[in-house]
Amino acid sequence: MKVKRKLFGTDGIRGVSNRYPLTPEMVQRIGIAYGTYLNSKYPERRHTVVVGKDTRLSSDMIKCALISGLNSAGVDVIDVGVVPTPAVSYFVREGNLSGGVMVSASHNPYFYNGLKFFNSQGKKFSEAEEGALELVVFNKFELPKAKDKEIGRVFEGYSLVEKYMKFLESASRYLAGFKVGLDCANGATFEIAPEVFSSLGAKVFTFNAEPDGININENCGALHPEGLAQKVRELSLDLGFAYDGDGDRCIAVDEKGNIVDGDKLIALLALHYAHKSKEVVATVMSNLGLELYLKKFGLNLYRTSVGDRFVSEKMDEVGALVGGEQSGHIVLKEFLPTGDGILTSLIVASISKSLRKPLSEILKEIELLPQRLENLKVKEKPPLETLSHLQRALEEAQTLLGDKGRILVRYSGTEPLLRVMVEAQEDEKIEEVLSLIREAVKSEGILE
Repeated sequence: MKVKRKLFGTDGIRGVSNRYPLTPEMVQRIGIAYGTYLNSKYPERRHTVVVGKDTRLSSDMIKCALISGLNSAGVDVIDVGVVPTPAVSYFVREGNLSGGVMVSASHNPYFYNGLKFFNSQGKKFSEAEEGALELVVFNKFELPKAKDKEIGRVFEGYSLVEKYMKFLESASRYLAGFKVGLDCANGATFEIAPEVFSSLGAKVFTFNAEPDGININENCGALHPEGLAQKVRELSLDLGFAYDGDGDRCIAVDEKGNIVDGDKLIALLALHYAHKSKEVVATVMSNLGLELYLKKFGLNLYRTSVGDRFVSEKMDEVGALVGGEQSGHIVLKEFLPTGDGILTSLIVASISKSLRKPLSEILKEIELLPQRLENLKVKEKPPLETLSHLQRALEEAQTLLGDKGRILVRYSGTEPLLRVMVEAQEDEKIEEVLSLIREAVKSEGILE
């Protein structure tokens, strides 16, 4: 039986800033607990943790509270400032550090924030590691503090950021002659992505790269790539890439202005690395068309629960080099154990450059089934199996679709939403099924 977490959700700790658990007091306690956890698990060494943040208004407040807690527990901190989430993973591995924390709420609006934890291998905390940290946070005794001469210190990490940028450049080929549009979502990629593409010779057109603490993800970036698509058409660009607020997602736009989601990027990258591995990992949200396409080339698709952590864990299990989510989290194990939007965009641009073909031509044979995702705002999250109206509607809907469609209903791990995904061969059938499910959820009385 899965243990219900008090703090951790689908992707770290997430909530509204300045409300529990993201108050300064609680975040400081989490910092002390993390330091205590490291000191007890690895007592033979003094620990150093790297801390990064995105551009939202509350990130400074939360970062300072977290660092205060870590220092209090005797842990040194390397403060790298505004960086994409995958940079923290890279820093941990490159510097042989004890762990890392990213202060970010990823794709959520500015008033949310969160904490993403990485272990000493640069991997996101497993469920077991999350559980162990929660036990320390909520133990009934006072957490130990460092003695006078053992209090942790804070070091500036600019040199690490430079190394991360060099790492990204080394993963790509030279892109001279390419006109590339980058939508940075007013988030963590706003400085690094344009600089890396420019250093590789591309002519860069940057959009939404003026963060003010509030405009992160606001009608832009990976969640709203239609604005970038319009710019690609207007400026006759070769490619466009849209990132989310913390830079671990990437959605592409081809030269015609067509939006290319994570499923198509997974297909492209899986074929690119097929000579090294036939195994590919995606989530239950990925389109059935992706699975059918990969099968034509003898590639095996494994599905996991939603969350790039679960994708990464399954990739280790089956030996996959490519995995990801439809939302644009793409994990390339040859480089990092977590999704990196800038890295993904550089590899995709490099493939197009190497093949001397526009992205639309490279992707033309990848056909995805019509799919709709609808988010229903809920006031509570009772177990889905206890909702009798919904269960009956799901049975009826699956009968309507037969074996030519899929339905997935799940709660968001980070927001008060019920996510409903329907996949079928005809749009009319999708709308019929969505209507059926909408009415059933309404009857349950859980809608906001």
